[in-house]
Amino acid sequence: MDTNMTFRIDSEVKAQMSAICNQLGMTTSTAFNIFANAFVRAKGMPFAVTITDEPAKISREKMLADTDRLLYHLSFRPWENLLNRNLNLITISV
Repeated sequence: MDTNMTFRIDSEVKAQMSAICNQLGMTTSTAFNIFANAFVRAKGMPFAVTITDEPAKISREKMLADTDRLLYHLSFRPWENLLNRNLNLITISV
């Protein structure tokens, strides 16, 4: 049995959602039903709801110093020892 549901949504978000649904060939009601079914199957949000920290800003000098440190260790240590050492290096995503 179908039922109606009423809730508030920002008018700009509603307009954008309607436009996207039209492009997909569905109604906003269908989109909400897809979400509701996914919510029930997942027993919660069907996607991660997280707070992400902004990546730390790293100066050029720090990056170069870390690179120099790594190269120094590579020149004196075999890879097996390097992998087992905690060099406190950073990972940079581009």
